[in-house]
Amino acid sequence: MRQPVALRYAVALGAIAAVFLVDRLAGGAVDEASHFLLLGTMVTASAWFAGTGPALAAVVLGALMGAIDAGYDPASAPGASLHLALFVIQGLLLTGLVAELRSARRAAEGMARVEQEARLQGQAANRMRDEFLATVSHELRTPLNAVLGWVHLLRTGKLDEVTASRGLEAVERNIRLQAQLTGELLDVSRALTGRLQLESQPTTLNEAMQHAAAAVESAARARDVRVERAVPDDPVVVLGDPNRLRQIVWHLLANAIKFSPRGGTVEVSAGVSAGDAWLRVQDSGPGIDPAFLPRIFGPFTQADSSATRAVGGLGVGLALVRELVELQGGEIHARNRDEGTGAVFTVLLPSHPAELLSRAPRRASLTIPAVACPPLDGVRVLVFDQSEDGRELVQVVLERHGAVVRAVASVGDALEALESWRPDVLLSDTSSPDQDSYSLIGKVHSLDAERGGRIPALALTAARRDARWSRLLANVQCDLPKPMEPAVLASEVARITGRERRRVQR
Repeated sequence: MRQPVALRYAVALGAIAAVFLVDRLAGGAVDEASHFLLLGTMVTASAWFAGTGPALAAVVLGALMGAIDAGYDPASAPGASLHLALFVIQGLLLTGLVAELRSARRAAEGMARVEQEARLQGQAANRMRDEFLATVSHELRTPLNAVLGWVHLLRTGKLDEVTASRGLEAVERNIRLQAQLTGELLDVSRALTGRLQLESQPTTLNEAMQHAAAAVESAARARDVRVERAVPDDPVVVLGDPNRLRQIVWHLLANAIKFSPRGGTVEVSAGVSAGDAWLRVQDSGPGIDPAFLPRIFGPFTQADSSATRAVGGLGVGLALVRELVELQGGEIHARNRDEGTGAVFTVLLPSHPAELLSRAPRRASLTIPAVACPPLDGVRVLVFDQSEDGRELVQVVLERHGAVVRAVASVGDALEALESWRPDVLLSDTSSPDQDSYSLIGKVHSLDAERGGRIPALALTAARRDARWSRLLANVQCDLPKPMEPAVLASEVARITGRERRRVQR
């Protein structure tokens, strides 16, 4: 523990004074060389233990007392003056040397502390990684277990109709869960690497609330949780990505439902205040641990990451919500209710006037699967997909609706079919390993109509999309994210070929 400054100065000056006192009391026992050696030793000790300031003070005091002592003996004055000058030079050199040594020691100690902190952080990161991988493994294996189990039972053909229907529902539910988990992981990965992009347009929080609340309705019923919506009459207009806004609200609602007890209530509301559009989701659960509250939006963090935790999840939902909110110019806050139970999440986004909705055309987005679609009798669809299973699935889906399908596995075959077969629609997968599908999408709109170009096109998109794809897909009538809904696929083909419009006219 460092001593007070005054005490360190007092000890250093006292040591120098003690040397002169011993010299006086010892008489001739201490010669002049020994006297200055003792003074140099005391200066070095003062510099090491007391610091640079006390050591310099000791040098000055030693020089003054030596000069005074030489004044009492004029005979030794010339030699004493030389010894005093050498003592001052020696004292300054020793003080500087000791100061450098002390500085080097402090630097080494600092580096040791940094290394220790880095080692602890590395160990914590390794633990977090291991916990996260274990969580991912558990969350992905759980739906896989249900899917494989039910598929095995269904293939036996020994299940009654009711049980088989229940099994198919379980398979569909767990596959959707896996798709959701995979999508969240990819979104978080893109957010952490700065590749997460949004397509901003005028939209409303009212619409996002309605769609998200409808999406979590079945989960709320299963947990016996009531979702109360306070949707304002006037539109709450923001400039953002409609799909990402729905994703934000969905995550907050799903999180609130997950942590609410049976019979609990989740409230979602929105409005405009002080130029900000706000959206609030609050639940009646136990609330957030105050110690965990500062880290609640951190990626891969969970208040309870043990294998015996009461609720599941990957710990990425809220981190993704924060990234999506901040990318749209907003901010999000979390707190507990005033009474101490229940969590409250508030999203703030820049508000815009309602007139903005009518100024820019809004690109249609696919949100709810179509339940029925008109027949596609005679519609010629060219399908390009390098995956054999993918080609077969799309072909079966469209042929069941009456379409005539030609499936190809290479860009060359697709370009040849465009000119020779003259399809009505091009359906192209965008995840070609060699990126040759770039040229196919661009070729559709560069060919003359007489050569099969300029036809409507749909793109099956993976989760990852770069800027080049965004430019190429600007001319595509619709892009369907994987995994796709078969009913949605058939409905979109009908829409862009006009079959759906004809059915309405009839």
